[in-house]
Amino acid sequence: MNFNSEQLQTFLNQNEIPKIKRKPKTFLGIAKQPHYENVLSNMYAFYFNVNEVHKLKDLFVSSLLELINLESKQIETFFDFEVFTELGVSDQKRIDILLHNNDQAIIIENKVYHHLNNDLDLYYKDVKATNKIGVILSLKTISRINHPHFINITHLQLLKQVMSNLGNYLLDANDKYVVFLKDLYQNIINLSTDAMNTNDIEFYLKNRNNIHYTARFLNRFKEHVKQQVEQACHILNDNDEPFLKLNNTGGRLRYFTSIKLPNLMFTIVFGELYEDDKKRIYMVVELKGEALEGLTRYKNIDFTSDEMQILNDDFYTKKHIGWAHFAGIGYYLEKKEIYRLVI
Repeated sequence: MNFNSEQLQTFLNQNEIPKIKRKPKTFLGIAKQPHYENVLSNMYAFYFNVNEVHKLKDLFVSSLLELINLESKQIETFFDFEVFTELGVSDQKRIDILLHNNDQAIIIENKVYHHLNNDLDLYYKDVKATNKIGVILSLKTISRINHPHFINITHLQLLKQVMSNLGNYLLDANDKYVVFLKDLYQNIINLSTDAMNTNDIEFYLKNRNNIHYTARFLNRFKEHVKQQVEQACHILNDNDEPFLKLNNTGGRLRYFTSIKLPNLMFTIVFGELYEDDKKRIYMVVELKGEALEGLTRYKNIDFTSDEMQILNDDFYTKKHIGWAHFAGIGYYLEKKEIYRLVI
C-alpha cells in the first residue's frame, strides 16, 4: 500500500497511538541475568534464611505460608528450618529450594521460562518429613500440576505478599537489602508483564499497514537528518586541504575529528531529535589524549561571553580518563531548520 504524507496525517489524526510503557531497569536486568532460575533461587534462599544479614527475619517464609494456607492447611507454622538450594536427590535430580526442619518441609520448584516436566513424585518421596508440601513457583499460573501435594504460586504472588508484609519488618531491616528486595520485586514484575497487552496487539493488527508505513516514514526522516549532518562535514572541509574527518557511529551521532589536531573532536548528537522530551540536536567539543595534559592552559584563551556559557563546568576539576567534554550546546530546532540543517 502506497501512502502519502496527507494520508499519514489523516491516520494519525483519527487514531490515538497506544504508548508502550518501558519496563524499569533492574540490576539483574543490567547484569543480563533477570530470568536465570538458579540466580533467582539463590536470591530467594538468601531472603528465606531468617538468620541472614538482611534482618528481615521470617518475612519471606511467613508470606509464603500465607499463600500456601489459602489452598492447604498442611503447614501453618514453620520454625528452626534450614534452607537448601540445588539439593541432590535420587536419579541425579535436584530440588531448586528446600526449606526443612526435623518434622516439616517445603519443596520449591522454581520455574521461569522452562516447562514443568520434573519428577515431582520423586522429590516428594525423597524428602524426609512428617509434614511436607510442594510449591511450583512459576511466572504464569499452571492449571494442572498432576501431583496431589504440590500447589502453584506465581513469583509475582509471592513477591506481592512479601511487599505487602514488608512494613512490619522495616524498623530492624538492613536498608541495603531492602533496596535489593525492591529491585528483585521489580525484576519479577518485568518478567511477569507482557511487552504488549491485548488492546495494543489488536490496534496493531487493525492498523498494521498504516503502522508499517509510519515506521518507514520515520526511517526516511532519520536518514534525512544523518545526511544533513554528514553534509556539514563535507561543506566545512576545503576541497584542496580538508581539515575534518567524518566518523560514522550509528543512528544517534556523528563526530568530526580534526586532521591536524587528532585529539580534538566535534560530536553532533542528533538522536535526541526523535525523543519526545528532548527534540533537539546537541553539539559537543571533545578533547582526548595529549590534549588533556595541562588543562590550565585553556584558561588563557580569550573566550567570548557566549562561549563561556557553553564550557563544561567540571572540565578543570573532574578527573578525565581518555576523553572529556570541553564544551557543549543544544539546539531545539524549528521545522525550517530541520528541513535544512546545513546553512
